[in-house]
Amino acid sequence: MTIGTTPLPIKTRQRKVPRYKLAVPLGLTVLRSGMPDKIPGSTTEIGEGGMGVVVASRLLLGESVRVEFLLPHTTTPVHATALVRYQHEHRWGLQFLRMPDQQHSIIRYWTRREADVLLTGRQPKRAPASVPPVEVKPASAPLDIDEPEDPNRKLIKRRIVSVAAGIMLLASLVGYWRWHQGWKELEAQVAAAESAAAATRVRVPFDVMQQRTTHQVVPEYPEDARQAGVQGTVVLDVVVNAEGKVTQVKAVSGPEALAPAASEAVRRWRYDPYRVNGQPAPVDTTVAVDFRLPGK
Repeated sequence: MTIGTTPLPIKTRQRKVPRYKLAVPLGLTVLRSGMPDKIPGSTTEIGEGGMGVVVASRLLLGESVRVEFLLPHTTTPVHATALVRYQHEHRWGLQFLRMPDQQHSIIRYWTRREADVLLTGRQPKRAPASVPPVEVKPASAPLDIDEPEDPNRKLIKRRIVSVAAGIMLLASLVGYWRWHQGWKELEAQVAAAESAAAATRVRVPFDVMQQRTTHQVVPEYPEDARQAGVQGTVVLDVVVNAEGKVTQVKAVSGPEALAPAASEAVRRWRYDPYRVNGQPAPVDTTVAVDFRLPGK
C-alpha cells in the first residue's frame, strides 16, 4: 500500500461546554495492548465534567486514559479515568468517566471558589450604555459599627474548619486508595481476558486476512518523517476478534518514525470474521504498511 502526498484530514469535535482556565502539570497513562504507557503533559482548562490537555504524544478519539494532576492551593492529587472526546490542533478534550465522590468534590470546590471568574471562551457581561447610574443615598439612621468578634468564637471556627479539612483529606485518601485498587483489578481482569483469548486464537496468514478486509484506513504520512526522507515498510502483529475488529496492534519491524501512524490506522481496520468449524473465531495475523515518498 503506497501513501500519497496529500495528508488525510483529521476529524475533530468542538466542545461547547465552557471550562475554567488552568495550566498545571499532568500525568497521563494509556493502556494499550495490555501495557500501560505513561505520557507527560499539561492541563489547559478544567470543569466538573472534563478537561482540556496538551500531551507529548498523540491520543486516539474514544480512547480511555488515566489522569493525575494537582489543583492550585490543594494538597491532594486528583486521579480520574477519562475518555478522549475531541481534538483541536494539538489539544485534546477529556470527559471524566470514573471518579470517586471525594475527588469530584475537590474539583467542584476548586472551580466554584478558586477558579478565575472568566470562563474559557466567554466575555464578562457589560451593563447597557442607556441604563443611567443609580445614585445611592445615605441611610437616615446611623450605621451600626461591627463589634469585635469574641476570641472564643474565632477559636471554635478555626477548630471546625480544621476538623472539616481533616475529614475531607481522609475521605480523599480513602477514595484514592479504593480507586487505585479498582484500577489494579481492572488491569488484572484485562490481562486475564487477554491470556484466555490468546489461548483460543488461531494464526492466519496475511494474504488470507487481506482478502477478508471490509474497511481500510490509509495512514497519514508523518510530516517529520516526510521532511527527513524516511520511508519503508512497517510490519505489525495484529489481533482481530471474532467480530472482525482489530483489538491489538504491535509494531515488530520497520522505521520507528512511521510505526505510530501505521498502528493508528490499522486499529480502525475491519475484517469479515474468520470462521473455524463454521463459528467466528479471533485470529492472530500480520499487516504490512508501505510508506513511499514520491519520486523515490
